[in-house]
Amino acid sequence: MTPSAPITGMLLSAAAFLFFTAFDVVSKFLAGRYSVFQIMSVEFVTAGALMTGYALWKDWNSPDRTTLRMSKPYLHLMRGGFQIFGQSLAYLAIPHLSLAEFYVIVFCMPAVTVLKAGWFLKERAAAHIWPVLAVNFIGVLIAMRPDQGLNLWALAAFAGVVLLAGGLVVLRRMSHSETAEMTGITTAISLALGALVVTPFVYKPMEPSDFALAMLGGAFFAPAQMLLVAAFRMAPVALASPPQFLQLAYGAAAGYLVFGEVPGLAVCIGGGIVIAANGVLIYVENKGPRSLARKEGESLPTG
Repeated sequence: MTPSAPITGMLLSAAAFLFFTAFDVVSKFLAGRYSVFQIMSVEFVTAGALMTGYALWKDWNSPDRTTLRMSKPYLHLMRGGFQIFGQSLAYLAIPHLSLAEFYVIVFCMPAVTVLKAGWFLKERAAAHIWPVLAVNFIGVLIAMRPDQGLNLWALAAFAGVVLLAGGLVVLRRMSHSETAEMTGITTAISLALGALVVTPFVYKPMEPSDFALAMLGGAFFAPAQMLLVAAFRMAPVALASPPQFLQLAYGAAAGYLVFGEVPGLAVCIGGGIVIAANGVLIYVENKGPRSLARKEGESLPTG
């Protein structure tokens, strides 16, 4: 039995966030020895090269040759700006946080995206969404442990999430007019250019094994971007977004296996509140998942 497009979109989203988690693990591992901007340069140049090579191959074998076409360049520039500053802040913060702590903060993104969508896309949030946003905020505050002093790195990660949420809103807009390949390529190029500007001032010779590991990080980022864009094209946002919460499990497992990190009680409580709140929102928003998936899934291009 062939799965429907929305279900396929959810599976693609789950796979995308698995690749994003692998990308974060590599970045955190290398950040103890090199500047985050130097790591970003290698990773995003690699990701951009891989996605460009794939797009050229696909365009060569496509009769209409539209893979590398940009319909609305300003959207690519806007998303690139959000990604550059948001990813930079997240990169600066992640070496100072456990992966579980980091992902609890990342789980603010659905709430922030709702707020930004109201401004950028003129989408009015339903009344029941606001209590969920408030509960999300409480959960994040618990995980950030303000009673133990202000954690500036957690605040930096949160600021990065706010900016990256802006990029996600733009991605929703781009899914109607831009190809998945070109969206991924311009994202990687924007991030690479932003990092390359800073890298000469913080450069440190890299061991060949570390350089290869950074390239592997880029190889994880490339399919993550492509899968995420494809997921948002095949499924409505209400179905494509929930797999992001799998990163708490992905991150906790990777943090324990790679870094020996055991999530603290505050992180577990805060993370549980965030997941529960968003789970309620997903349930309410998808009381009629079949009709919603069919209606929105058919309105988006899937090619």
